[in-house]
Amino acid sequence: MKLPWRIFFGIDVLLNITGILLEQPLLIQISKPLLMPLLAGWFLTETPGRSVFFRIAILFALLFSTLGDVLLMFEGGLFFIAGLGAFLMAHVWYIGAFSRISSFRRGYLSQQPLIVLPLLAYPLILLWFLWNGIPSGMKIPVCLYAGVITIMALSVLNLKDKLESGHFTAMMTGALLFVFSDSLIAVSKFGQTFNGVRPAIMLTYVAGQYLLILCAIRWQNQDNRL
Repeated sequence: MKLPWRIFFGIDVLLNITGILLEQPLLIQISKPLLMPLLAGWFLTETPGRSVFFRIAILFALLFSTLGDVLLMFEGGLFFIAGLGAFLMAHVWYIGAFSRISSFRRGYLSQQPLIVLPLLAYPLILLWFLWNGIPSGMKIPVCLYAGVITIMALSVLNLKDKLESGHFTAMMTGALLFVFSDSLIAVSKFGQTFNGVRPAIMLTYVAGQYLLILCAIRWQNQDNRL
């Protein structure tokens, strides 16, 4: 019998958000490292015997996301840089997985290249807004990360003609939520924080990851073979 991975994931999300709202560090420390492994367990259970590379790429994306989650629980610039690096690698693996479905040379973006402009403009505007607040030693890593996560979103947009409408909408929403979550982290770290930013970061992050994995499972279980 399959384990109810999504139920476990939902419970863990609820515990994590509760820990944030009630300022209970122990609850956060217990629940946060389990979030992505629960999604990985769900993905593995639902995609037996499918494409090896796509499956490995998704699992590595979740592995590095877990590492990033753990590292960002600690205070200090070194932990932040290390966490940034872990999430950068998560996005690289997502890019590899989505590019396996359709390369940039034969996907939607090759037909509609101008559609990339809003996604390219967004990180540039955000970096311009936050630039003075970013320490000099972090400017290059932050710019690199902004570039990679933008490419991740573009790799999903590139699938518009490869997926059915509802499937593509869900996957694109997941990618944009992930981008927005990282934007909130950047704003709270280098700009002006605000009340409710921590639960907002986690809610958009887990929703984004959930949608990406949901759509990855759907794609793997289609008749298509990657």
